[in-house]
Amino acid sequence: AAIQSAESRNRELTKEITKKVEKIQALEDEIKALKKPTPAASKTSVWRTFTATAYTAFCSEGCTGITKTGVDVSHSIYYEGARVIAVDPSVIALGSTVEVRLADGSSFRAKAIDVGGAIKGARLDLLVANEADAVQFGRQSVELRVIK
Repeated sequence: AAIQSAESRNRELTKEITKKVEKIQALEDEIKALKKPTPAASKTSVWRTFTATAYTAFCSEGCTGITKTGVDVSHSIYYEGARVIAVDPSVIALGSTVEVRLADGSSFRAKAIDVGGAIKGARLDLLVANEADAVQFGRQSVELRVIK
């Protein structure tokens, strides 16, 4: 009787282990799939036209110097070596690195790490050091492409 009980318990444990191994395998497969670059993520996107304006880290409407993604930009207009921009996250994913080409032909890399109440659709807001720089930048048509 003791042997039959032990064999029965052994079968139960073997079934449990098999289920857990299958679950682990499924999770490992999911991780592999997530690590594979998607075709869109592995290529630079096409140039698209955006309307660009400029903003400062501090303003009278409640600007705190902290971006939507939690980055403190109160002392710099750069993040990870790129200019900071605010975007509509339904158009450009937050965290994206982009290239922006200005109307004068100059271009720069930027990180999309902020949003703005008026930034909807194909609009972006470029973080600048002060209000005079924002006024000088004005409103202009720019081209943007996602790099990563």
